[in-house]
Amino acid sequence: MSNKLFKKMAKNTVFKIEFIIIAAFLAIFISACTKNPEASNDHLKMGIDLFNEGKTDLALSEFNMAVNLNSVNAEAYYQRAKLYISKNNLDKGIEDLDEALDLNPASSKYYDARGYTYISKNELDKALQDYDKAIQYEPKNASHYNRRGYIHALKNDFNAAVNDYSKALQLNPKFEDAYSNRGFAFVNLKQYDNAAADFAKAIELNPSKPIYYNTRGYAFANLKNYPLALRDYDIAITMDSKNIDAFINRGYANMNTGNYIQAVSDFDMALQLDPNKPTIYNARGYAYANLKSYDKAVLDYSKAIQLDSSLADAYSNRGHANVYLKLRDLAVKDWEKAIQLNPALEQSLRPYIKESQK
Repeated sequence: MSNKLFKKMAKNTVFKIEFIIIAAFLAIFISACTKNPEASNDHLKMGIDLFNEGKTDLALSEFNMAVNLNSVNAEAYYQRAKLYISKNNLDKGIEDLDEALDLNPASSKYYDARGYTYISKNELDKALQDYDKAIQYEPKNASHYNRRGYIHALKNDFNAAVNDYSKALQLNPKFEDAYSNRGFAFVNLKQYDNAAADFAKAIELNPSKPIYYNTRGYAFANLKNYPLALRDYDIAITMDSKNIDAFINRGYANMNTGNYIQAVSDFDMALQLDPNKPTIYNARGYAYANLKSYDKAVLDYSKAIQLDSSLADAYSNRGHANVYLKLRDLAVKDWEKAIQLNPALEQSLRPYIKESQK
């Protein structure tokens, strides 16, 4: 081997050794920068404090540093996810929760957060799977059952919802939301006695929510206990003078007790709050008709039809009012339209049509 070739090989060998040393140093340096649990947790804590102070941009920077300094810091991903979700960036939030769960697949807290985010995205099957997991890893957490019950309710499986709310209440007998949620489920199941009882308990725990009184009033009304229903509607309206649902419900309750003047007043208030609700015009028209104010009734039914031309009841009711105004041809026309929109009205309206055509 020539001396020149030997020197060249020796030089290359030295270069390779130097390269390996530099690469090793860089690897150690990068590792030190990306796997520094103590510094990562310091940034995480600072990010949480900033987030609680509402300084979200600064908090995001701290969470980013926490993740960069320790890529296996599951809590950093979780906290950053909470920040993204608070800014309605749900997809980014879910990405971070995926990372957190990859690192800690037995965390009920992370499943809870992701499941709740899926609810917000209306991805209910995914949300249900996450709450199944949350319950698997934390079976004595009442909140998990309450939220899974809420998902069942959104999927219109109210029996399953009641079961979950009941389990939540078994674990926490003072769980206000579980009582109100189960109450709503019972309303949808038409189990009004149970609904009234649940809202009574919710009111006992928190007497400051008008919706509890309004919904218990609705349950009482369906049990035909109108005095108690009216009392609850009065309380709801006293607590919230813009509670349109309470005015509407009280209007119907007043009609059912024959107090049509008060019913008109209630529907007037409801229409002040929302002048574009066709069902309220239809209801007030019915109250006017019972007060024999047929001209006003027809005006209200016509307004309801103008707002919603598919409202079969408004056509049917206007037909009856037109009979009293001796406008039989118009009455027949309205009844025919009502049947066209809702064939189930055929049996009740056809005799009126035949009578009017004689």
